[in-house]
Amino acid sequence: MLIERFERLAPICPACRMRGAEEPLRIAAVEVERSDDVEAGILACAACGTEYPILDGVPVIVPDLSRYVQDNLFYLLIRGELPAGVAGLIGDVAGPGNAYDVIRQHLSCYVWDHWADQDPAEATAGDPGAPRPGAIVRAVASGLDLLGSGLPEGPVLDIGCGTGRSVVELAARTGREVLGIDLSVPLARFARDAIGRRRVAYDRRRLGLAYERRRFDIGLAWPAGSAEIWQCDLLALPFRHDSFALAAGFNVLDNLADPRAGLAAMEAVLRPGGGAVLCAPFDWSANVTPPAAWLGGLSRGGSGPEPALAGLLAEGGALHEIRTRDIPWHVRLHDRSHVCYRSHLATARRRGAPEDTLPSGRAQA
Repeated sequence: MLIERFERLAPICPACRMRGAEEPLRIAAVEVERSDDVEAGILACAACGTEYPILDGVPVIVPDLSRYVQDNLFYLLIRGELPAGVAGLIGDVAGPGNAYDVIRQHLSCYVWDHWADQDPAEATAGDPGAPRPGAIVRAVASGLDLLGSGLPEGPVLDIGCGTGRSVVELAARTGREVLGIDLSVPLARFARDAIGRRRVAYDRRRLGLAYERRRFDIGLAWPAGSAEIWQCDLLALPFRHDSFALAAGFNVLDNLADPRAGLAAMEAVLRPGGGAVLCAPFDWSANVTPPAAWLGGLSRGGSGPEPALAGLLAEGGALHEIRTRDIPWHVRLHDRSHVCYRSHLATARRRGAPEDTLPSGRAQA
């Protein structure tokens, strides 16, 4: 966590916010620091006394830290990259369906899409007609193009950033500071490591419990120090209103317990004239989102998720210039399985003339 960025963003205590107060967080302890980058430490709220850890350079700023730590203790305590042979052995003897297996499958899916276009081995392997990685890159480009130019000054918030490719794409294409947030410990940690080292190492799933270790450099350019990863909850963001010029959420809307509240939170942190970019396949799960909150996901009472989302964006009149299009999105499960989504892309702007504007960075093909 860069100290300078922390001071600029001036985050507030999410526990206090849940009680209707906005109290600032401060850096209470720095245990490991390298060149203004805090790798281990503690943030604290003077008002309520709640403390939040900084682990592996990623601050964990969530409203109920005790519950979060209990739910994610296994992931939080995993340290370092296991050698490929050892990782394979542990995966084999642990078997399918456990927390370790879930981590490996999630990382394989996310990293393949986010970073495998940088992998020389990926470019020379597989069926030429098979789906290609980089759907997240194409979604960022399409979203910025659909939104258009003329954003106010300020940073970008990337909600549900996964393993980090959307963070660096937004940084490169807008020339702004981008803060990526995600509640997943393994994904956020991977994103921080990949962005910091500009190098990827991951286990690419072949079939069943069989994986292949892949390592490669990231041959992309983005402004140094412009991309960072925090762990935060969209439904309890630790930021004051009007903090960001752009808020993006790629495939996050249908992973929220309350999509309506999530949209309201995005709107609240946008500056006047700021932009919102959303992308969702509306692939609802009752384990995450109560069916009553599914946009267009019930057989009665609605004309589909697309008009439902447009209606929510326009509700209250704070957002306007709503534009939409559909884009393909492929997810690789293993060598013999891909899922093809038709994701819905929507952009909007917060009403009000920005005091200062910068070009948004037109998306590149």
